[in-house]
Amino acid sequence: MPTFSSPSFQLWAWPVALAVLTASGLLSALVSDGWGDVWSWFALGLPVAVMAWFGLRSSPLQKA
Repeated sequence: MPTFSSPSFQLWAWPVALAVLTASGLLSALVSDGWGDVWSWFALGLPVAVMAWFGLRSSPLQKA
């Protein structure tokens, strides 16, 4: 049985969490109104913000 300290879980935990967040945002945008629209904006914007954050920050390997 896999544990939370396994390398596989540590590697895939955040990508799976962002995928679930994106899927819930897409589903919410398709079928709901009102607060569902707010949730869809948040759920679809947060993964984009995370990707921008990690894409734009400089890594120590690029400074050499």
